[in-house]
Amino acid sequence: MKGRFLGICLILMILVVPSMLSAQYIGQTFGFQMEDIRSVVLDDFEDNDLNWQVDGSRFKAEDFPQIKTQIEAAPIALQSKFAVGENKYVLGVRAAFTRKGYNRVWIYPEKELVIPGYAKKIDMWVWGANYYYSLEVHLRDYRGVVHAVPLGSLHFMGWKNLSAEIPRYIPQHVRYLPLEKPLTLVRLVVWTEPIERVDDYFIYFDQLKVLTDMYRTRFDGDVLSDQTYDIWSE
Repeated sequence: MKGRFLGICLILMILVVPSMLSAQYIGQTFGFQMEDIRSVVLDDFEDNDLNWQVDGSRFKAEDFPQIKTQIEAAPIALQSKFAVGENKYVLGVRAAFTRKGYNRVWIYPEKELVIPGYAKKIDMWVWGANYYYSLEVHLRDYRGVVHAVPLGSLHFMGWKNLSAEIPRYIPQHVRYLPLEKPLTLVRLVVWTEPIERVDDYFIYFDQLKVLTDMYRTRFDGDVLSDQTYDIWSE
């Protein structure tokens, strides 16, 4: 009898344990969220296939701001991570204003960039000219609300990696299917400080990327969730 009981227990373990070890089951059982964190490059600025554009606020000087693509001047820290010639170019912007104040320079792609997954962090390499300016990124949620996320001060010389956590109050999913509501990157914004000169300014950008959670809860019919918008847009 004892041997028979042990045999039944062994069979049950063989059948049940594999399903219990699934990531989804473990997460639900022990109360934590499973994640699949990946680094995704939104643009490396090697070409201008996203058609980046630039504009300035009210007191921009005549013929400014200006934008230039495929400038050969990548950060040393990135050069060591790529084969020769792979990460070669950067994006440059030149701006000037006729008076001091909280002037703005907008740098934006022709179409807003869709950020895959559940975005956790955004970062990019920025070349600063030691001005008391600041940089922020504008993200649009699924409701159409645009959120400003500060990347930091531009008061430094040369290349520096600037980053910011994506605030949790910015909605990126709902409880209804389809669950995912990805953010879009609308623009980068440079702000001038009232105390700083504004007659001529240069800034360069490289490797715009996000740290994002690509984990997807799987269920019977998840393909329909993935394809729903495509199905009903035909």
